[in-house]
Amino acid sequence: MNSAVWLRVVELPGSASGFGVHFVADKGIQLLVPMADVGDLTALRAVFERQATEQDRREAGDALFDAVFGGGLGSPWAELRAGATKDDPLHVLLTVEPAALRALPWELMRCQGTWLWRRPELLLRRGVPAAGAEPPPSELGPRRVLIVVATPASQEQILAEHEIAALSGVLERSPGLAHVEVLDCPASASVLAEAVEEFRPHVVHFIGHGMPRSDGGSPELSFSSDTGVLWTLAAEDIADLFGRQPSVVVLNACRIAQADPSDWIGGIAQAFLESGVRAVLSMQADIDSQAAVIFSGKFYEAFAEHKPLDVCVAVARAELGRMPEKTGAWALPVLLMRSEPDDALPHLLATPDSSVTDVLRHKQYADLQLFVGRSEERRNAWWALDDPRAVPSVPERHVLVIGKHPRSGHNPTGKTWLANWCLATWFLRGHHIISVDLAQRISAPGGQAGGGSKKDWLAVLRMIRERAVSPDQLCSLPKDVFGEFNAQLNRLVSGAVRPLEGEVYGQEDEWQPFNVDAGHADERKAQILDAFRQALCKASVTRPIVIALDHAEMVTEESLSGELYHGLIRPIAKGEAMPLRLVLVASEFSRPVVPDADSHLVGRVQVGDFKKSHFMRLARAYSSRLKCVPNAATLNLLHAYVQQPDDYFPVGLFQLFTQKRIIQQWTEAARALEAR
Repeated sequence: MNSAVWLRVVELPGSASGFGVHFVADKGIQLLVPMADVGDLTALRAVFERQATEQDRREAGDALFDAVFGGGLGSPWAELRAGATKDDPLHVLLTVEPAALRALPWELMRCQGTWLWRRPELLLRRGVPAAGAEPPPSELGPRRVLIVVATPASQEQILAEHEIAALSGVLERSPGLAHVEVLDCPASASVLAEAVEEFRPHVVHFIGHGMPRSDGGSPELSFSSDTGVLWTLAAEDIADLFGRQPSVVVLNACRIAQADPSDWIGGIAQAFLESGVRAVLSMQADIDSQAAVIFSGKFYEAFAEHKPLDVCVAVARAELGRMPEKTGAWALPVLLMRSEPDDALPHLLATPDSSVTDVLRHKQYADLQLFVGRSEERRNAWWALDDPRAVPSVPERHVLVIGKHPRSGHNPTGKTWLANWCLATWFLRGHHIISVDLAQRISAPGGQAGGGSKKDWLAVLRMIRERAVSPDQLCSLPKDVFGEFNAQLNRLVSGAVRPLEGEVYGQEDEWQPFNVDAGHADERKAQILDAFRQALCKASVTRPIVIALDHAEMVTEESLSGELYHGLIRPIAKGEAMPLRLVLVASEFSRPVVPDADSHLVGRVQVGDFKKSHFMRLARAYSSRLKCVPNAATLNLLHAYVQQPDDYFPVGLFQLFTQKRIIQQWTEAARALEAR
């Protein structure tokens, strides 16, 4: 059972220092003792300056500990600490009410030669008690993270790119862990607010710079658009910035927290909390770019494992503490909260028979570890059939068409990867998925080949059925699900229209072709398609079924716009075959799959080549997925490619560089990753 203690620093008239410490432990201990003098406040605030030494920070840490615990709290603190372990840690909430003391580096507190908050059994956060606040409603994953890059200035942009790559490496390496999008240099607060309202992220992660205000107030976040528009975000702007607040805000902006990381009057961190954000993580002084990247990587690695926020910060602190440079960077992060650490984010609902481990067992989805970019297309495709926002004004759709829109002659464009990413995400959100590659041949029992290069409507139904019951699928249906359908099929393809007689369950398909000369052909086709839909609908008692037809251009145009449209696509699109969903993935169709009159029923996403301007960002993300940092040779090759005149580059370029050993570092990293 986790223990907790609340350390509340208050004004205490009559005491020698003028301050006191209210000690409240969950074991019923409540004490109010005078606080010892902390010494020179200016010197304490300067311990992260470049001229400060490690000895300065040690002395500051000792002074801060003695001030809090030296006035009579030593024994109860020692008792609580003695019972804390890494598996059963002590959660410490520090509230500093006097304005003069808020900006002190409390994260440096040190006892008998040990930095307290680098201990895995001691978890620190600042802020206020949750005070009975309800945790956010539980929901299905993945969690959504919006990275906001505040400025295009060259040096800060380099930091941003490395940090984005680190986040991509830990959050997007496995399908379904998190969905990350980047908002580059928003031109105004309105643009920022619109992006948050549209995406509804759980976490907003700012990368930028904090600027001091001319009036001496708390720092502001500084923004600069690509067109040179400059604007700032101050504490007083936060209250009405977002209509729907994210759960967590990360302010990786130099100096943004130094003036007062938990300023109760005008600080940005506190303003976010007062606006409804549950937790704010900021830095209380300049942080080296390498340290910032390491911290973000470790923080989000623990975040992806659904650890409480104070644990995430502690893990990242420990990693910074292992850096050879003794700069005190590990003490820079300030976690400010108004909720319990494990209630800051919505708890993710568990879905039966769905896990990331299951996904990664299948190469079709394991290969998605190297799928970079396409964040907007991923969201649009995922939300087309399964919008987590449940917005009444957004129409619910059940059919999605994924096509290509190449900007050059490059081929392929990543349609299959996008579809597979969506399938993995839907699976982890509790959907049953059936993935069918129509470019493959279909073989009947006994070796009789069927389907040919182009498939008619009946071959498509048979391929869906065979894939639906295949043990090679991420999830498969029992074979007897199609027993009644097979019986109907055997009867109707031959031309019979009489009612079924006798036992129909467990029958096998006789793999007869459809007899178009037997009469009542259209009626028999409609009955076959109706029986097929009914079989799938009966099988989906507990969760929706998503059928993805990759390479749908391999279906004959007559079947696609005829039997399949009227008997499968349109009924699903109109919600007449609930809870079925359908995804069509195709390079191109010579004529529209859906008539104009029904186009509003279908979601559409098109993918093309990558913009050359995104090349280095995607290359760094790809390296991060391979768990390597680009070395000099790799960077030289990448920069040389950027100099080529094309405005776009093919989506498979990084894989080509890896497989053809053009970038040796990537080839070796890919082999090591595969071996693991």
